[in-house]
Amino acid sequence: MIVISDLTEQKQAENELRYLANYDPLTKLPNRTLMYQKINEAIQDANKNETLAALLFIDLDKFKPVNDSFGHAVGDQLLCNITQRINNMLSKNSVLGRQSGDEFLLLIQNLKSPQSLSTLVKSVSEELGKRVEINDFAINISASIGVALYPFDADSADMLIRHSDIAMMHAKQAGRNGFKFFTEQMNDKITQKLLLENALKDAFKDDLLFNYYQPIVNNKTKKINAVELLMRWKHEDNFVSPAKFIPIAEEAGLIDVLTEQALDRALSELSSLLRSNPRFYLSLNLSPVHILKSNLSERLLLILARHHIKPSQLRLEITENTLLEDKEKASKQLHSLRNAGFKLLLDDFGTGYSSLTYLSQFPIDVIKIDQSFVRNIGSDASNESIIKTIYLLAENLGLYCIAEGVETLEQIEFLNKLGCHDFQGYYFAKPMPATELLKESTLNQVIKQL
Repeated sequence: MIVISDLTEQKQAENELRYLANYDPLTKLPNRTLMYQKINEAIQDANKNETLAALLFIDLDKFKPVNDSFGHAVGDQLLCNITQRINNMLSKNSVLGRQSGDEFLLLIQNLKSPQSLSTLVKSVSEELGKRVEINDFAINISASIGVALYPFDADSADMLIRHSDIAMMHAKQAGRNGFKFFTEQMNDKITQKLLLENALKDAFKDDLLFNYYQPIVNNKTKKINAVELLMRWKHEDNFVSPAKFIPIAEEAGLIDVLTEQALDRALSELSSLLRSNPRFYLSLNLSPVHILKSNLSERLLLILARHHIKPSQLRLEITENTLLEDKEKASKQLHSLRNAGFKLLLDDFGTGYSSLTYLSQFPIDVIKIDQSFVRNIGSDASNESIIKTIYLLAENLGLYCIAEGVETLEQIEFLNKLGCHDFQGYYFAKPMPATELLKESTLNQVIKQL
């Protein structure tokens, strides 16, 4: 007796499941699981043949805006286009895989020396920086690439992936559209950053950050108009620079809650000052990450309501970077804030990608002249010309200016002659805690300097 069964469909199903378990359905590249196996095999071959293996961690720069602007269909076509272009450059000793989303892994085997790798990495970086046309859309995209070598930088597949990822993050922090080879110093920096991030999360939970305030004065009325709120953090008995912990807070998704916590603290500390003078205001810096959060107006209004403070006594400082991230979303958010009663200050004007369209498209009320220009009054004629241009521009648009970083009488005289009378800087007062600010002697000293 013979029993015959047709196993074709079963075998096809098994093959399909095996394929789905090991390959990315969009790009047809090996997925994370299969790449991990291939990296382990490459390490074994490198040990056997006394050669090197390299891993490139490739992360596309600003891929999300492409998806948001052109749609996911175009984004998917772009990923397939990139896959084809890189594969066309590779030899039989190289394997390209898709790690996730817009991240790729490129494994290179049988390397004789690290020097032979540099040319390939540079070529891949340049290729990914070329403009692509998809469905009549011209798309400019680039990549940040991190490179790690076995056995110099790692002794396992996990470590090789981790170290190439760390190198990629350093490439991104260096300005994107480039590559970095892993160094042990990078590992130390990332470790310190992670430790600091965890400490910052604990500091937020325990409300350990505190506020400093710097007066904003008017030389014409001889009055203190406002104070700018500045977050401060002391970790292990040392002050951590805001330039260090603010970017960490942004990356960790903490900046919005830290800022709102600081605002709540400020309204408690300065309640007597704000209520006794309805024209006195608090100036609050908003991160580009924070300002694009949904329901921002409602969240700020809720905090103000708890302290019985009107929106007119809170002014919001934004930077040009905010307007660059997502112009359409930023415009909607800023108009929502304006409609809620907040006034908006454009900070550091002239130091970034300054565009006059910002002042016409966005509801800006005040321009802050950056201290880098103010500092060179009397020593740099071109800086003085820039300040004059910014001031005249603001005047023609019905805005007014605040000059930051005022430290000398010469700077004050130049600005007064120009017509700018609102100042902030060490000439009048350094940032200080609320207890110091609220002392009558402190307020009198600031006014005396006017």
